[in-house]
Amino acid sequence: MSLSYQAELAEKIRAFTGIERDFVALKFCPTLADVPSYAVRYQGKGIYCGMWKEVSNYPQPFYTVLDDHICAGGTSYTGMGQKDLPPKMIEHGWNMLVGEGKIYYSRESVTKCQESVPFSFKKEKRFEATVMGRLEQVENPDVVMFFCNARQLEWLCHAYSFESGELVQGLAGLSLCALVVPHPYLAQKPIFSPGDLSGRELARMTDGEMCMTVPFKDVPTVANNLYRIKKFEDLPKSLLK
Repeated sequence: MSLSYQAELAEKIRAFTGIERDFVALKFCPTLADVPSYAVRYQGKGIYCGMWKEVSNYPQPFYTVLDDHICAGGTSYTGMGQKDLPPKMIEHGWNMLVGEGKIYYSRESVTKCQESVPFSFKKEKRFEATVMGRLEQVENPDVVMFFCNARQLEWLCHAYSFESGELVQGLAGLSLCALVVPHPYLAQKPIFSPGDLSGRELARMTDGEMCMTVPFKDVPTVANNLYRIKKFEDLPKSLLK
């Protein structure tokens, strides 16, 4: 697809839903030679879910490699492999994560959640780089992320299911990046999630926002079907108690 067509798709989705945030497109590159010439190198060090918001700060798409990421957990969900950390740093991470009043009760709880994810890169090194940018700027990305409120999410899900008859799965209880990136790439099915505490903060999600990620191949269907679905339900007032 051409970038001009992708811009048309983005405008159609934005016009119907009113989503204000940039639609974040991710393109996974098996080698550095696969990085498009229009993508610039990410500046500094960052965290995966925070980089999605940083897309709005760059005038053009950027690409990242494993060394650009400072969140060891997040790197395992990028498909770019797992960073090696000193034992003391790993132990410090566990201490921050588990226990009363923390994210999980025990290490077993964390492991069980991780193993329950239907589709995961499993810390494998599949790609050398990831390109991130607006849908209008990344040619033929792999997946596209939409940050939206509940009503907008319903429209996107309804548009996907309108003809396909397929349900859109939602997952929660683990890191945002663990749920909304590997799944749509590996399963080639859309997914949505409210994310986790740190992921929501880093991605600058408002209290009412959720994230839905769609395989790029399905974006045209979603964009076109938005204009074929019922937008509002006008129920009789007698039913609205």
